[in-house]
Amino acid sequence: MPRVAAASARAGLLPEAVLQKIRIPFIQRAQLAQGGEQWEVFLVDLGLSGVFAELAAPLPTDDSVDVLFHLPGNEIPIAARCRVAWWHQAGALPRSLPAGAGLEFAEMAPADRARIRDYIVEHCRSAPRARRFARPWAKDEEESH
Repeated sequence: MPRVAAASARAGLLPEAVLQKIRIPFIQRAQLAQGGEQWEVFLVDLGLSGVFAELAAPLPTDDSVDVLFHLPGNEIPIAARCRVAWWHQAGALPRSLPAGAGLEFAEMAPADRARIRDYIVEHCRSAPRARRFARPWAKDEEESH
C-alpha cells in the first residue's frame, strides 16, 4: 500500500482519502432552488462532497436544495440536488467564513462529479498550498464515533 501512495504522490495525484477531504477556494455565482423559489448566491468553496454557499437567512439542516453553477472556463453547468448539512452563523468561528450553509451533494450526474474531481485535482496541482481540509459532514462525524 505505501508504494501506491508514493507512486501517486510522485505522479502529482493526491490519495483518495486526502482528495475526499480537500476544499478549495471557489468564488462563483450559483442558483439555488427550493420549493418553487430561486435565488442567486455566491459559493465560497468546493469539495468532492459539496459546496459552501453564502446566505443571509438560515436553511434548516437536512432540507433539500438544488444548486446550479459553472466551473470556471466551462459553459456546461453543474447541477446537483443537495442536503443542507450545516449552517454557519455570521461572526461564529471561523470568522473568515461568512454566514451560509454547507451543502452536501446528494444527487448529481456522474459526468458532473467527474468534472468537479478533475477541476479540484488540477487546482491542487497548480496551487498546492491553496487548499484546506473540510469540516466533516455530520454523517462523517457520527460514523467515526
